[in-house]
Amino acid sequence: MPADEHLSGLQFNYVAPSMGSSFHELQLHLGGDLADVAHMAWTSKGIQNIEVPPEHQRQGIGTALWNEGHRLAAEHARVPRPKHSADRTTAGDAWARSVGGRVPRRKT
Repeated sequence: MPADEHLSGLQFNYVAPSMGSSFHELQLHLGGDLADVAHMAWTSKGIQNIEVPPEHQRQGIGTALWNEGHRLAAEHARVPRPKHSADRTTAGDAWARSVGGRVPRRKT
């Protein structure tokens, strides 16, 4: 079972790039809570930022963001597929390897 299949009540909010920006953003909310639980921002060059609060880490939320970003890209030609950045933390590197896809050599 994929890491995010056990999660229920996920609500994604896609934010398209605004004028002068190239950032696509996914915000994730749990259940009826309108506060962001996590978010992922990316451009055609790769993921620029992904944040999951410590109390929600290791629950498949980052994987859910990754999967939803790929679903959006498959349905909308103007949305680039999320891809891994070479600029990753140690935790980000482990996550990138766990979700798959091309993982470029790490810069940091």
